[in-house]
Amino acid sequence: MVNSTVCSKLRNFEVKADGICQPMENPSMSLDEFPCHSPYYFSRFLNDLDCLVESTSDDLEIIRIATILTRRFLSEASWIINMCPEPDPETFSAIHPLYRDPNCPFEVHVFSWLPQNSGVHSHGSWSIVAILGDASNGRELNYFWSRFDDEKKDGYAIVKPVSKQMLEPGDIIGFTSDAIHNIKSLSAENEPNPNHPKPTLMFNIFGKRNPSGRYMFNPFENTFTNY
Repeated sequence: MVNSTVCSKLRNFEVKADGICQPMENPSMSLDEFPCHSPYYFSRFLNDLDCLVESTSDDLEIIRIATILTRRFLSEASWIINMCPEPDPETFSAIHPLYRDPNCPFEVHVFSWLPQNSGVHSHGSWSIVAILGDASNGRELNYFWSRFDDEKKDGYAIVKPVSKQMLEPGDIIGFTSDAIHNIKSLSAENEPNPNHPKPTLMFNIFGKRNPSGRYMFNPFENTFTNY
């Protein structure tokens, strides 16, 4: 049975391999290394993220502190939403990199997409997703899955949905590297023009790419592949 999680605004969520979406817990690490700055420039934000991933390899600690830093940054960075690209008319989505360095253990980009579905997948790295915009922008219905096999058979996986959560503009969710989900992007709840809805806009941070740990799952055939 799929359960829905409810949390009050401003909402931060976290998801691990067990597929349970829950309100994000506070980090156990001290935030003394990450004092508030105003203005909180993008360069300062990137530097704080770099210091964070150097100080710990614990996915949960990273996503919890990175969420705090992301909220600080987005509260001042009104320009970010203007960086979101228009969705491609053929794929109904588009991505714009904001920071990507092959020697850096994370990347930052903005993404936009019109109503559609994603496959069931894992990111293979810790990740942060912030939904941008206001009530007129699109939303995301996320389904969170977990594996129920022993993970010993190559290309074989039994995955089942465990929980779900509607993400609205203003929400932030953090994923550990082994979390599994799929997404249904939706138009705004009271979309006045259903034939031309505004897209869902996302600000994303992904940890170091690990292609061997990024999986696309087929829950009907109990298989998975790298992507």
